[in-house]
Amino acid sequence: MGSLHGLIPFCLVLVLVLSSNHLIAKAHKNSTNQIKVEADFKIIAELAGKNAIPNADFQGLAKLALTKAISNGNAIYHRVNSLLLKTSDMYTTRSLTGCSTNYKDAVGLINKSLAALDAKNYDDAKTCITDALANSTKCEDRFEELLQRNSPFTFMKAKFGLLCLSGLKHINLLVQNERLITEGCSQTLDKELCKSTVVFFLENKGLGLHGLAKLAVKKALQDGTRIHNHISVLLKTTSDQCVLKKLKSCSAFYLTAIEKIKESLPALDCNRYGDASTGVGAAIDSAETCEGVFAGKSNTISPLTPMKIEFSKQVSISLVVIKKLAGN
Repeated sequence: MGSLHGLIPFCLVLVLVLSSNHLIAKAHKNSTNQIKVEADFKIIAELAGKNAIPNADFQGLAKLALTKAISNGNAIYHRVNSLLLKTSDMYTTRSLTGCSTNYKDAVGLINKSLAALDAKNYDDAKTCITDALANSTKCEDRFEELLQRNSPFTFMKAKFGLLCLSGLKHINLLVQNERLITEGCSQTLDKELCKSTVVFFLENKGLGLHGLAKLAVKKALQDGTRIHNHISVLLKTTSDQCVLKKLKSCSAFYLTAIEKIKESLPALDCNRYGDASTGVGAAIDSAETCEGVFAGKSNTISPLTPMKIEFSKQVSISLVVIKKLAGN
């Protein structure tokens, strides 16, 4: 097994995940589920010991490198076009014209890789970066072929290449990180809650349990407020009277949810963890009631559902951390 240092932080996350209200409710339905929770914990704790998961922001580092690569690629592109205006040699003109196209395409591909990265299409992101590198190499090859010399952009191209490779490296690390988290959570009773909690913990590792709890609740408050504001917009733009009636009900439910979450913050500050947990739990009940209003007998999907899913996830994380805080 890996070092104790690598094992402790992840084990803490697993305790948080496996002691959430949702999971405990499932686990205590029968003794078999209780044994399953304990077995899951042992398996994942062992996995965590062998594969300590770093908390570096690999996505942010990849985006930084690729943004710099775009800036560098644009600088080369403008330099190429500047030289094109000054040259009269046929082979130099052909080489520069090709390079102009190459770097225009390369910059476009890096922009596409950023969009793919945001969409978590990591294979597409890596393919775009690799193709961008190939375009920069074509420029160098053209100068070698037509003029038997290096291009005037060789050193700039080297920097462009290093930035692209840095982006690729951090995307690969991001993929590895996500795979480790997925594997670690694969046998838990609530896989998505496990993954969300692990990511939240890693992103805010230095806060301590109380700081994590407050941050989680504040994020839930932001999500709930965002939904309530969105409902206000829909109320002004929707003409369907039936939908309007449901939206008005949901507005009241989310206003209640927001108030309950607000009440949980001072409860946390005063170490009244039971009250904090009750307030946050009541918020998710209000959100579920809104979904029920829209579903009705026709089982209609609420226009708020995608936002509600994110809200529910953040509320669940809040409950997990508060539950662990109360048990310390």
